[in-house]
This record gives sequence, C-alpha cells and structure tokens, in this order.
Amino acid sequence: MFSAIILDLDGTVYRGTEAVPGAAGFVRRATANGVRCLFVTNRANRTPEEVAAQISGFSIPCAPNDVLTSAQATAAFLESDSGGSGSAHVLGGPGLRQALEQRGIGITDDSPEYVVVSYDPDLTYRKLTVACRLILAGARFIATNPDRIINTELGDLPGTGAIVAAVREATRVEPVMIGKPEPLIMETAAARLGLRTGQILAVGDNLETDIPAGVRAGMRTALILTGVSTRDEAERAPVIPDHIVTGYDELTRLLGF
Repeated sequence: MFSAIILDLDGTVYRGTEAVPGAAGFVRRATANGVRCLFVTNRANRTPEEVAAQISGFSIPCAPNDVLTSAQATAAFLESDSGGSGSAHVLGGPGLRQALEQRGIGITDDSPEYVVVSYDPDLTYRKLTVACRLILAGARFIATNPDRIINTELGDLPGTGAIVAAVREATRVEPVMIGKPEPLIMETAAARLGLRTGQILAVGDNLETDIPAGVRAGMRTALILTGVSTRDEAERAPVIPDHIVTGYDELTRLLGF
C-alpha cells in the first residue's frame, strides 16, 4: 500500500472543461483509506488557490495545500539554493511571482541571482531581451517546465518550453529545469508530503513527462490511459511505467481500495 498518490492534472484528472470519469470517486476512496492525493502540475501561471478551485469544481476534494505547481517547486528550489535570501528576475505570470515572494525571493531587474522563465501570455521582445541580458551578465537561468504547448479554449498555443527555447538559443545557456520530466518537482512533492519517494505512486497520462519524472525521483509509476499516451507507446517508451491502467476503476482495483 502506498502512503500517497501524486496525480497529474490535464489528461489525468480533467480534460479541458470536463473531469476524467472516475477521478472524483477515486480521490474520495483514497482519502477514506488514509492515502493522501497531491495534485502536481507543470503549469506555473496560476496560483494553488485557482487550481484547487478548478479541481473542486469537478466535485473532486481539493484544498490549495493539495496542489503543487511548478512555480511553487521553483520557489522552493531557489529558497534552498540561495539560503533563503535570493533575488530573481521573472519572465512569467502572477502565480510564479506569488510563489517566489512567499518563499522570500525578491523580484528585481537589478543584478538578480536568477532569471526564472515560465509561461507569459504577454511576452514581448523587450521582456525576452531583458531576460537574456541578465543571464549573459551572470544570472542563473531557471525554467519552470519544458512544456512546448499549453492547452487553452483557443486550442494548443506556445507554452513555457517555446519561451525557454528562445532564451536558450539566444544565450547558449542551459537552464536548470524544475518541472516534469525532471525529478525536482517530484522530490519537492515528497518533501511536502513528508514521505520517502518510495512510499508514493505517481500517476499520469504522459510518457514524456509524468512517468520519467516519477521514475527519476525513485517513485513507482502508473500510466493512466485517459490522456495523450497509449499502451502501444508505453511498451516501447524509453522509460517504462510500473503499471498501465485504462482508467480509475482499474487503478482502484490495483490499489485495493
């Protein structure tokens, strides 16, 4: 039995404006069996309160403390790396700024220790230029996540990864990547839960992000076939999940709830 379950969001808990069938009942059964569910997302533009409100809107029990965004994981990393007194220039939205400020990271354009690049729907050439100049002047390049696209009501649009790629190309500097498929966000999740990574099951729909992040962090993983990846792809993927389930009914049986 696992002590906690990490659930990805888009494609795992919901698809667009609809909940994935069985997600709400699964979270309730897990909680009733003493297993905490933590919702972990690569998205950094929204606050935990906003994410929790969306999840709760699907009748899925969720409080802000049940959400971990890549913005929060980035803030935790910077707090640890800087000893709690770091400064950062931010190319990103209010969710990222709030997360950094709550961890005591000062937001500045004046010789920051870090440049944090994330999703910014109001990106301009000037913003891109400032970020690149600060990195070339010695600031450490941090990226919240590598997601190439972001799903919106207008369809798939350029995501954080596209902006990160522009900064990387201009500076020839590789960023420290916080979000999935890197393990840092999952290790931050384990610290939030107060558990060893081996006590946690990571569940997600994406073989490129969710599963590698869990494996690299030392977690057991389950690919749920409710989103982007298929069973055939899983069988030949570079990183193989420990379990493959078609949906929440099968995941419930696997865990014995």
